[in-house]
Amino acid sequence: MTAIAQRVLIFCLALVAIAGCTTPIPGVKPAVAKPVPNGVAAAKPIFTGRPASSPAATPTPQPPSAPAAAAALPTFPALIKDARRIDGPITAWQREDKLWLELRPDQLGKPFLFTPKIKTGIGEGLLVGGLMTYPVAGAGGAQVVEFVRVHNTIRLQARNTDVVVKAGTPEAMALQGSYSGSLLGAVPVASQPHPDRKAVLIEVGSMFLNDLAGIGMQLQRQYRQGYSLDTRNSLVTAVRGSDDALIIETQTHWFTGNVSSGQPLSPLAALSGAAAPTLPRWVPDTRSLLIGQHLSLTPLPAEPMAQRRADPRVGLFGTRLLDFSDDLSRTPVRRFIARWRLDKKDPAAELSEPAKPIAFWIDRNVPLAYRETVRAAILEWNKAFERIGFRNAITVQQQPDDAKFDTLDPGYPSVRWLLSAEPAITAIGQTQMDPRSGEILDVDIAFEGLFTRAQRYARSQLLTAARREAAGGAVPPFAQSIALPGLLPGAADDLPDAQFCRHGDAVAEQARYALDVLAARGDLDPGSAVVQQFVLDYVKDTVMHEVGHALGLRHNFRASRAYTEAQLADPEFTRANGTTGSVMEYNAVNLARPGAVGGVPFQLTLGPYDYWAIEYAYKPVPPGAKPADEEAMLQAVAARSNEPLLAYGSDEDAALGIDAETIQFDLGADPLAFAAKRLAIARDLFQRQESRELPPGSDYSVLRRSLSYALNDAVRAIGVMVRQMGGLRTLRDYPGSGRDPIEAVPTAVQREAFNAIVQAVFAPDGFRISPALQRRLAPDYLDRGESPGLPTDYNLPQRLLGLQRLVLAYLLSDQLAVRLIDTNDKIDAGGDRFSLGEIHARLARELWSELASGASVTAARRELQRDHVNRLSFAVLRPTPGARADARGAMRRQAHLLLQRIDAALARKGGARGGMDDDTRTHLIDSADSLRESLAAKLPRAGI
Repeated sequence: MTAIAQRVLIFCLALVAIAGCTTPIPGVKPAVAKPVPNGVAAAKPIFTGRPASSPAATPTPQPPSAPAAAAALPTFPALIKDARRIDGPITAWQREDKLWLELRPDQLGKPFLFTPKIKTGIGEGLLVGGLMTYPVAGAGGAQVVEFVRVHNTIRLQARNTDVVVKAGTPEAMALQGSYSGSLLGAVPVASQPHPDRKAVLIEVGSMFLNDLAGIGMQLQRQYRQGYSLDTRNSLVTAVRGSDDALIIETQTHWFTGNVSSGQPLSPLAALSGAAAPTLPRWVPDTRSLLIGQHLSLTPLPAEPMAQRRADPRVGLFGTRLLDFSDDLSRTPVRRFIARWRLDKKDPAAELSEPAKPIAFWIDRNVPLAYRETVRAAILEWNKAFERIGFRNAITVQQQPDDAKFDTLDPGYPSVRWLLSAEPAITAIGQTQMDPRSGEILDVDIAFEGLFTRAQRYARSQLLTAARREAAGGAVPPFAQSIALPGLLPGAADDLPDAQFCRHGDAVAEQARYALDVLAARGDLDPGSAVVQQFVLDYVKDTVMHEVGHALGLRHNFRASRAYTEAQLADPEFTRANGTTGSVMEYNAVNLARPGAVGGVPFQLTLGPYDYWAIEYAYKPVPPGAKPADEEAMLQAVAARSNEPLLAYGSDEDAALGIDAETIQFDLGADPLAFAAKRLAIARDLFQRQESRELPPGSDYSVLRRSLSYALNDAVRAIGVMVRQMGGLRTLRDYPGSGRDPIEAVPTAVQREAFNAIVQAVFAPDGFRISPALQRRLAPDYLDRGESPGLPTDYNLPQRLLGLQRLVLAYLLSDQLAVRLIDTNDKIDAGGDRFSLGEIHARLARELWSELASGASVTAARRELQRDHVNRLSFAVLRPTPGARADARGAMRRQAHLLLQRIDAALARKGGARGGMDDDTRTHLIDSADSLRESLAAKLPRAGI
């Protein structure tokens, strides 16, 4: 470097030193003011945000302004002169638009549970008032936080609660260097210490107007419009305190200056998996969204509740820790369950009230018509607690209309009512727990108003949200989301969030279908008291399910196999025992075959599994018991898992698709009998539409909806049958139960399922309707005007063809081939096996039955046959890399055999020109050419 260059460099460095160097927190962009559309009403502020806003779609913690020197700060009394004191676990002070927190030295570094909830939303998606917020991509949601002082700055930091080690050990020092917390916000110290309490004040309005809940990311994922937090027009609307919590309510403004109308993506963007932008439907101006937040700071319990270990045989929510205290353990992962702190008032009594009950509140916004049913559903769970020695473990109170508290506040486990324009959750139970112990600290159960209104035949837009009305696809999208994941087991995107629950939404669809079936049969009047009771029973079923989540229970998708078909048809048995082994199932509504008598439609009481799960979670340890005694007690409870009525299957078992017994929306011990019954009900509903008389004042969209419901349920029934092919039974038994943990579905059952699928899906006399009925399938024209994607013509043949193609694709897929081959490996030598050859041979006979008779082929059948040819040809030309050799060989052999049959049919005397029409002959020639060319191709075949 030359002397001149050195001088220039030194001069530049000096300029930087004089100007000062600022290093922003990563991701924080310079503040840019955003305008607000005219006409947006704002709440009266307590505190308004900074005069600038971050344009980032997902705002991050803002750097504090430069702290003043301690001597230059105002005194504590001077700063809060004339301010209102707000007592709570942290004292707050408010004067006009200023909000301070008073932090004592003993509160620095103390853990608090920070819980953000939606106070007021936008009426759609998951942005509806009354919901907790969950982390999005690991950001936002509830956190254990602490206030940390660094020089003259107070930082709000999220603690890392996932990793622990024994205090005072060398490993504890290693832990500090291995894992970190996260910075959520920082502000300067605003006052000198209090002369007596030594507390300091911090002005925190800006801290709590940041996007601590991660709403920006949720908006981006939901709409992809680049909404930014506009802090200039965001404000703190209320602050209040109690012994247990400090509550800060805010109204945040989200703004975008460039709204995309959702134009189709470019082909490249579509291939990359990008999604087109969408628009909020229920706001006056889509550029501006106002979202109210309910933020709470709550001290964690002074003494953590005793942990209770998780057991894979019982389905309970929980948490896990990486505990590095024991180097000799097989894994550092330690799992324990989520449960309420429940102790007997009299530990020695066989039956005692709890020292502190689980006290639920029914929010004042729950409609009067449903309050008693909601109360009864919550208290139903007391039956399980009484069996383990607790009387009145759960209590229920009604929030008075003039109550000063909000059921969103911590300490008020509640059931709330939501209003949204389109179904998003229907019903949900959300819990917040102490990560140190699994103690459940807070619960919010929410129900959408559509949850019951849907039962009264609301307009189809509100019932199923046009996209679920099979607007564009051949198969109803709702049926795809519920039943068809079973057709493609193991797909990565099938794996669910274990806490995600769509029970209310899906049961609502089942209830609508049941009402439609019963109305079409003439078994009930849609406006009668019987329908009202039907709705109340559905409400009780759904509330019991969500309360089960609130008590710590996970889904159990194996419980539906508890009872036989005869038991399900018995009204007295189902009224006393329910329709399934657990309310935590996604149960199909219990419908009888046409002309038969059936049991009650819904689960109205706890099942055997529910009592057992509550026993494992809450059974008290006898006074004076040692840890070994508790372990023996838990082992004895869990060891009953091999009892048929206590079978358990999780969300993961259902989503991976290989377990033939862990299925959503089946019912009964025999899955094939259930599927056959549901197909018979659907066909009967199809036939009844031909002569169905519509009541005065209704429109023809009733018929269209009925067919959609029937087709939905038929698809679900087919999904149940598909799961049996190549299926396994995966059990959670420990050694000594006498059962293997993995067993193949009996070959006879697999073969029966396949034959039933072929008959139901590919038979020419399947679901058919007359041209006269097709001419009556008009849409709801008001809905069509609001939803351009809703077509005028309900093309049932194309929908059925789409279903046939979907099922055919799976029957010829590598996924099924792998399942069959792997399952057959688990059958003892000499045992009967269901082979790929059987599948291919039967499909060829059914799909190409016209070749034997020389008859003409209908247009719909030609479409299906062409799809079969295309799949065989593609498999021959480009077999999937890594596919099983037997699968490749079977496809190639089937292509040869089919080509021979087509050639023979064309060459048969009178076949090509006599019995066949020209369209059929052209179709067969084209199909033969495709097969011949693919078999003769000299292209290198992938995977070989």
